[in-house]
Amino acid sequence: MAHRHITTLVFSGFVPTTAATLISLLGDEGLPAEIRICERMAYQPWQSSRAGLLVLGMDPTTDLAKVSMLIQDRTTWWEVVVCLSDSIVAYQPALLAQGALKVLPHPEDDLTGARDELRDLLRVLTVSATDLLGLELSDLIQLYAEKRVPKTIRVSGDGVIGSMFLRDGVIVHCDTMDEDEGMSAFTRIFRVKSPEIRVHNGCLTDKSSLNMPAMSALLEGARVSDEDDRNNASNGSISGLGDAIGDLLDDFDSGGEKAHSHAHDSIDDELDL
Repeated sequence: MAHRHITTLVFSGFVPTTAATLISLLGDEGLPAEIRICERMAYQPWQSSRAGLLVLGMDPTTDLAKVSMLIQDRTTWWEVVVCLSDSIVAYQPALLAQGALKVLPHPEDDLTGARDELRDLLRVLTVSATDLLGLELSDLIQLYAEKRVPKTIRVSGDGVIGSMFLRDGVIVHCDTMDEDEGMSAFTRIFRVKSPEIRVHNGCLTDKSSLNMPAMSALLEGARVSDEDDRNNASNGSISGLGDAIGDLLDDFDSGGEKAHSHAHDSIDDELDL
Protein backbone atom coordinates (compact mmCIF):
# COMPACT_ATOMS: atom_id res chain seq x y z
CA MET A 1 0.00 0.00 0.00
CA ALA A 2 1.66 3.24 -1.11
CA HIS A 3 1.52 6.46 0.86
CA ARG A 4 -0.51 8.57 -1.55
CA HIS A 5 -0.41 11.74 0.56
CA ILE A 6 2.56 11.43 2.90
CA THR A 7 5.73 11.95 0.89
CA THR A 8 8.11 12.27 3.85
CA LEU A 9 8.38 10.66 7.29
CA VAL A 10 10.59 12.53 9.78
CA PHE A 11 11.63 11.50 13.30
CA SER A 12 12.82 14.36 15.50
CA GLY A 13 13.76 14.63 19.19
CA PHE A 14 14.84 10.99 19.46
CA VAL A 15 18.21 9.42 20.11
CA PRO A 16 19.15 8.30 16.56
CA THR A 17 19.52 4.63 17.55
CA THR A 18 16.04 4.66 19.10
CA ALA A 19 14.51 6.19 15.97
CA ALA A 20 16.39 3.76 13.71
CA THR A 21 15.16 0.81 15.77
CA LEU A 22 11.56 2.01 15.57
CA ILE A 23 11.83 2.50 11.80
CA SER A 24 13.27 -0.98 11.31
CA LEU A 25 10.33 -2.48 13.20
CA LEU A 26 7.77 -0.72 11.00
CA GLY A 27 8.76 -2.84 8.00
CA ASP A 28 9.27 -1.67 4.44
CA GLU A 29 5.79 -2.10 2.99
CA GLY A 30 4.21 1.20 2.03
CA LEU A 31 6.70 3.47 3.80
CA PRO A 32 7.42 6.80 2.07
CA ALA A 33 10.52 6.95 -0.10
CA GLU A 34 12.01 9.64 2.12
CA ILE A 35 12.56 8.91 5.82
CA ARG A 36 14.73 11.18 7.96
CA ILE A 37 16.07 11.19 11.51
CA CYS A 38 16.83 14.62 12.94
CA GLU A 39 17.87 14.69 16.58
CA ARG A 40 17.44 18.47 16.88
CA MET A 41 13.88 19.49 17.75
CA ALA A 42 14.18 22.86 15.98
CA TYR A 43 14.11 21.28 12.49
CA GLN A 44 11.00 22.16 10.41
CA PRO A 45 10.77 19.60 7.58
CA TRP A 46 7.85 21.32 5.78
CA GLN A 47 10.31 23.89 4.50
CA SER A 48 11.62 21.30 2.03
CA SER A 49 8.74 18.82 1.53
CA ARG A 50 5.13 19.41 0.53
CA ALA A 51 3.43 16.81 2.72
CA GLY A 52 4.47 14.43 5.44
CA LEU A 53 4.33 13.13 8.98
CA LEU A 54 6.60 14.47 11.74
CA VAL A 55 7.07 12.12 14.72
CA LEU A 56 8.35 13.98 17.80
CA GLY A 57 9.95 12.29 20.79
CA MET A 58 9.18 14.06 24.07
CA ASP A 59 10.65 13.27 27.50
CA PRO A 60 10.95 15.36 30.71
CA THR A 61 14.03 17.16 29.32
CA THR A 62 12.28 18.29 26.12
CA ASP A 63 11.37 21.94 25.71
CA LEU A 64 7.56 21.99 25.66
CA ALA A 65 7.57 25.39 23.93
CA LYS A 66 9.50 23.94 20.96
CA VAL A 67 7.07 21.04 20.66
CA SER A 68 4.10 23.41 20.76
CA MET A 69 5.70 25.63 18.12
CA LEU A 70 6.27 22.71 15.74
CA ILE A 71 2.69 21.50 16.17
CA GLN A 72 1.10 24.90 15.66
CA ASP A 73 3.44 26.21 12.95
CA ARG A 74 3.13 23.17 10.67
CA THR A 75 1.70 23.71 7.21
CA THR A 76 -1.74 22.41 6.29
CA TRP A 77 -0.37 19.32 4.56
CA TRP A 78 1.83 18.09 7.40
CA GLU A 79 0.72 16.06 10.41
CA VAL A 80 2.52 15.90 13.76
CA VAL A 81 2.37 13.07 16.30
CA VAL A 82 4.14 13.04 19.66
CA CYS A 83 5.72 10.03 21.37
CA LEU A 84 5.26 10.94 25.02
CA SER A 85 7.19 9.52 27.98
CA ASP A 86 5.10 7.94 30.73
CA SER A 87 6.31 10.49 33.30
CA ILE A 88 4.78 13.43 31.40
CA VAL A 89 1.65 11.77 30.06
CA ALA A 90 -0.33 14.62 31.66
CA TYR A 91 0.73 16.78 28.67
CA GLN A 92 -1.42 14.71 26.31
CA PRO A 93 -4.63 16.83 26.41
CA ALA A 94 -2.67 20.04 25.83
CA LEU A 95 -0.77 18.57 22.87
CA LEU A 96 -3.97 17.33 21.25
CA ALA A 97 -5.65 20.68 21.82
CA GLN A 98 -2.75 22.43 20.09
CA GLY A 99 -3.25 20.28 16.99
CA ALA A 100 -1.20 17.11 17.43
CA LEU A 101 -2.79 14.36 15.35
CA LYS A 102 -2.11 11.67 17.97
CA VAL A 103 -0.07 11.00 21.10
CA LEU A 104 1.84 7.69 21.12
CA PRO A 105 3.90 5.84 23.74
CA HIS A 106 7.56 6.77 23.73
CA PRO A 107 9.58 3.90 22.20
CA GLU A 108 12.05 3.99 25.11
CA ASP A 109 9.13 3.18 27.44
CA ASP A 110 7.10 0.89 25.18
CA LEU A 111 8.79 0.00 21.90
CA THR A 112 6.13 -2.51 20.82
CA GLY A 113 3.26 -0.15 21.63
CA ALA A 114 4.90 2.76 19.80
CA ARG A 115 5.52 0.58 16.75
CA ASP A 116 1.99 -0.82 16.63
CA GLU A 117 0.26 2.53 17.07
CA LEU A 118 2.50 4.28 14.56
CA ARG A 119 2.05 1.49 12.02
CA ASP A 120 -1.73 1.62 12.44
CA LEU A 121 -1.66 5.39 12.04
CA LEU A 122 0.36 5.16 8.82
CA ARG A 123 -2.14 2.65 7.44
CA VAL A 124 -5.04 4.97 8.25
CA LEU A 125 -3.32 7.89 6.57
CA THR A 126 -2.91 5.90 3.34
CA VAL A 127 -6.45 4.57 3.04
CA SER A 128 -9.05 6.61 1.24
CA ALA A 129 -11.97 7.21 3.59
CA THR A 130 -14.42 6.41 0.79
CA ASP A 131 -12.72 3.02 0.33
CA LEU A 132 -12.62 2.44 4.06
CA LEU A 133 -16.21 3.37 4.83
CA GLY A 134 -17.98 2.98 1.47
CA LEU A 135 -19.22 6.57 1.76
CA GLU A 136 -19.10 9.60 -0.51
CA LEU A 137 -17.82 12.99 0.61
CA SER A 138 -21.32 14.38 1.16
CA ASP A 139 -22.18 11.32 3.28
CA LEU A 140 -19.14 11.90 5.48
CA ILE A 141 -19.98 15.58 5.95
CA GLN A 142 -23.56 14.77 6.93
CA LEU A 143 -22.44 11.99 9.29
CA TYR A 144 -19.95 14.15 11.17
CA ALA A 145 -22.34 17.09 11.23
CA GLU A 146 -25.14 15.01 12.74
CA LYS A 147 -22.78 13.56 15.36
CA ARG A 148 -21.37 17.08 15.97
CA VAL A 149 -17.85 15.69 16.19
CA PRO A 150 -14.83 17.80 15.20
CA LYS A 151 -13.19 16.46 12.05
CA THR A 152 -10.77 17.54 9.36
CA ILE A 153 -11.42 16.14 5.90
CA ARG A 154 -8.61 16.24 3.32
CA VAL A 155 -9.65 15.86 -0.32
CA SER A 156 -7.65 15.55 -3.55
CA GLY A 157 -8.60 14.92 -7.17
CA ASP A 158 -9.30 16.64 -10.50
CA GLY A 159 -6.36 18.97 -9.90
CA VAL A 160 -7.81 20.15 -6.55
CA ILE A 161 -6.27 19.56 -3.11
CA GLY A 162 -8.27 20.98 -0.23
CA SER A 163 -9.49 20.63 3.34
CA MET A 164 -12.78 21.03 5.19
CA PHE A 165 -12.81 21.68 8.93
CA LEU A 166 -15.94 20.74 10.92
CA ARG A 167 -16.88 21.60 14.49
CA ASP A 168 -20.28 21.25 16.25
CA GLY A 169 -22.10 20.53 12.99
CA VAL A 170 -20.63 23.61 11.31
CA ILE A 171 -18.05 23.82 8.52
CA VAL A 172 -15.92 26.56 10.02
CA HIS A 173 -13.23 26.76 7.35
CA CYS A 174 -12.35 25.45 3.89
CA ASP A 175 -9.14 25.98 1.96
CA THR A 176 -7.27 24.64 -1.04
CA MET A 177 -3.60 24.20 -1.85
CA ASP A 178 -3.70 27.30 -4.10
CA GLU A 179 -4.95 29.42 -1.18
CA ASP A 180 -8.63 29.60 -2.13
CA GLU A 181 -10.87 29.82 0.96
CA GLY A 182 -14.50 29.87 2.09
CA MET A 183 -17.45 28.88 -0.10
CA SER A 184 -15.40 29.07 -3.28
CA ALA A 185 -13.00 26.48 -1.88
CA PHE A 186 -15.87 24.35 -0.57
CA THR A 187 -17.58 24.29 -3.98
CA ARG A 188 -14.38 23.28 -5.76
CA ILE A 189 -13.75 20.49 -3.25
CA PHE A 190 -17.40 19.39 -3.38
CA ARG A 191 -17.28 19.03 -7.19
CA VAL A 192 -14.27 16.69 -7.26
CA LYS A 193 -15.20 13.43 -8.95
CA SER A 194 -14.05 10.20 -7.24
CA PRO A 195 -11.90 12.03 -4.67
CA GLU A 196 -9.19 10.60 -2.48
CA ILE A 197 -10.17 11.41 1.12
CA ARG A 198 -8.44 11.37 4.48
CA VAL A 199 -10.28 12.05 7.73
CA HIS A 200 -8.53 13.22 10.91
CA ASN A 201 -9.89 13.61 14.41
CA GLY A 202 -10.29 17.20 15.52
CA CYS A 203 -10.85 20.50 13.76
CA LEU A 204 -7.18 21.14 12.99
CA THR A 205 -7.39 24.89 12.38
CA ASP A 206 -8.12 28.14 14.14
CA LYS A 207 -9.17 29.87 10.90
CA SER A 208 -12.75 30.86 10.12
CA SER A 209 -13.72 31.49 6.51
CA LEU A 210 -17.13 29.82 6.16
CA ASN A 211 -18.97 29.22 9.47
CA MET A 212 -21.95 27.61 7.79
CA PRO A 213 -24.05 24.68 9.01
CA ALA A 214 -22.92 21.60 7.12
CA MET A 215 -26.31 20.91 5.53
CA SER A 216 -26.60 24.52 4.33
CA ALA A 217 -23.13 24.31 2.81
CA LEU A 218 -24.02 21.05 1.05
CA LEU A 219 -27.21 22.58 -0.38
CA GLU A 220 -25.35 25.68 -1.53
CA GLY A 221 -22.59 23.56 -3.06
CA ALA A 222 -25.17 21.46 -4.90
CA ARG A 223 -26.93 24.62 -6.17
CA VAL A 224 -23.70 26.15 -7.47
CA SER A 225 -22.73 22.86 -9.10
CA ASP A 226 -26.12 22.58 -10.83
CA GLU A 227 -25.83 26.16 -12.11
CA ASP A 228 -22.35 25.49 -13.45
CA ASP A 229 -23.55 22.30 -15.15
CA ARG A 230 -26.50 24.14 -16.75
CA ASN A 231 -24.25 26.98 -17.90
CA ASN A 232 -21.82 24.53 -19.41
CA ALA A 233 -24.65 22.68 -21.15
CA SER A 234 -26.13 25.96 -22.40
CA ASN A 235 -22.78 27.11 -23.72
CA GLY A 236 -22.40 23.77 -25.44
CA SER A 237 -25.87 24.08 -27.00
CA ILE A 238 -25.18 27.62 -28.22
CA SER A 239 -21.89 26.49 -29.68
CA GLY A 240 -23.60 23.56 -31.38
CA LEU A 241 -26.38 25.81 -32.71
CA GLY A 242 -23.80 28.21 -34.10
CA ASP A 243 -22.05 25.36 -35.87
CA ALA A 244 -25.37 24.14 -37.28
CA ILE A 245 -26.29 27.63 -38.57
CA GLY A 246 -22.84 27.94 -40.09
CA ASP A 247 -23.32 24.65 -41.90
CA LEU A 248 -26.74 25.75 -43.17
CA LEU A 249 -25.32 29.03 -44.45
CA ASP A 250 -22.53 27.17 -46.16
CA ASP A 251 -25.07 24.86 -47.78
CA PHE A 252 -27.23 27.83 -48.76
CA ASP A 253 -24.31 29.65 -50.31
CA SER A 254 -23.28 26.54 -52.17
CA GLY A 255 -26.86 25.89 -53.30
CA GLY A 256 -27.33 29.53 -54.37
CA GLU A 257 -24.27 29.44 -56.53
CA LYS A 258 -25.50 26.24 -58.17
CA ALA A 259 -28.98 27.72 -58.76
CA HIS A 260 -27.52 30.92 -60.22
CA SER A 261 -25.27 28.90 -62.53
CA HIS A 262 -28.22 26.74 -63.63
CA ALA A 263 -30.42 29.80 -64.39
CA HIS A 264 -27.63 31.44 -66.39
CA ASP A 265 -27.21 28.29 -68.49
CA SER A 266 -30.97 28.15 -69.15
CA ILE A 267 -31.02 31.76 -70.43
CA ASP A 268 -28.09 31.06 -72.71
CA ASP A 269 -29.92 28.06 -74.12
CA GLU A 270 -33.06 30.15 -74.85
CA LEU A 271 -30.99 32.83 -76.66
CA ASP A 272 -29.31 30.19 -78.77
CA LEU A 273 -32.77 29.08 -79.91
